[in-house]
Amino acid sequence: MHTEFVPDRVTDMVNLVVGNDFDEVLRTRPASGWWNQRVVWFAQDDDIVVLPTAPEESFLRYVTAMTGTRRSSLHIVVPPTGSGGSETLSGTTLTDGRLLAEIRSALAGRPITGILPLWPGASVARLATALGVPAALPGHAFVEQGGGALLNSKTAFRAIAAGAGAGLPQGRVCADQGDAVEAVWELVGSGHVAILKKDYMSGGAGNEIVSAVPGLTPVGAKRAVVAADHDAVRRYLKDRWNWLTDDDRHLFVVERFFPDSVACFAEFLITDDVIAFGGHGEMLSEPVTTKQIIPPAHVPPDVLEELARQGRQLCEPLQRMGYRGRLSADAIVTPDGELLFTEYNGRITGSTHVYSVFGDEIVGSNYTKDRVLFEGFWPKGWSVPSFDAAIERLHDAGLAYDPDTRTGVIISSAFDRRDDTLLHCVVAESLPTAHEVEERLARLFTA
Repeated sequence: MHTEFVPDRVTDMVNLVVGNDFDEVLRTRPASGWWNQRVVWFAQDDDIVVLPTAPEESFLRYVTAMTGTRRSSLHIVVPPTGSGGSETLSGTTLTDGRLLAEIRSALAGRPITGILPLWPGASVARLATALGVPAALPGHAFVEQGGGALLNSKTAFRAIAAGAGAGLPQGRVCADQGDAVEAVWELVGSGHVAILKKDYMSGGAGNEIVSAVPGLTPVGAKRAVVAADHDAVRRYLKDRWNWLTDDDRHLFVVERFFPDSVACFAEFLITDDVIAFGGHGEMLSEPVTTKQIIPPAHVPPDVLEELARQGRQLCEPLQRMGYRGRLSADAIVTPDGELLFTEYNGRITGSTHVYSVFGDEIVGSNYTKDRVLFEGFWPKGWSVPSFDAAIERLHDAGLAYDPDTRTGVIISSAFDRRDDTLLHCVVAESLPTAHEVEERLARLFTA
């Protein structure tokens, strides 16, 4: 009797997980190798993980213990010295012959099943081509032609969102100073507040607020500027033009700012066949984005439904254009309850690992029904000598995540040696309880 052979070892195939950042042509912020190491949360048994810098073994052991991935099965590949910047994976670095040789050596003859980058950059498409597996990168043709820039552009977002019928704040994309002056004055001169947004910055770090009156606290922007008349607006834009446009390389957005609004997001996974809802959350800014709450705590259920509906609507043209991967649709809920979309991010975001790994895989059991995930950067004044010291303090205080109670603190990031800090995620039964845990953490990590 003839029996068809079926391979019984899934380890004969492997994913290539790439901890890259914005391609160098779009880089408008300092590289941060520690931040890119969050891609390890997505690694599974036998995967190859490409990182810009060598991670600490303690971080790798911690992440794999939390996810159940066998640490011994992972292959960590770092660029050889001299092939690129120490904190980034540039296009030149990813196609360096020595790096390719290390990846092939780690493969040991196994085929690459898929390529998962943090950022859908053209350099990753070139890496896939150099390895002879372009089909392993979802949406390769789109990414190869620079599609990643389109998916993370605030100016492109406004055009696509308007065409898709998503609600937008009043405003427009600006290309020259005269037009920008009129766009800002149209808002400020009529008693509103304007927010100006650079094209390729994230977390509010590329935003500034312009108001006719002083005393406005910047939220979602680095600062608030007073410009009480048309001439003041003109002087402000002349002074900040090079910063806003990255020396005339990019356009930027001017739109109405709504004080006291709630910032939220809905994230999706776009594949050939479906647009699958991933999760949604609420973003807190002090003044730029520092924390997130999953699921959202201050957004009514009917608005959340509309956030998911319009967010999916925003994904549809991107799916038809050939994008495959994660997309976060960011929005605000105004004090009047109006839902308005502010940007999208077509990449693995700083929220993806929270809902898809911490929530779905670690906490599990339909976590949105009985748990809150409260994640954020450490505030000024918090520090710890090392990653291991942070873990030890959490265990000694009884605050480390406990899979039996499904509560506790998960360390989210690698150790940031620039200021001796980390990111953490509090898993709690309610938001007030999460705040109580935060107060205990402050006593642990404040000098």
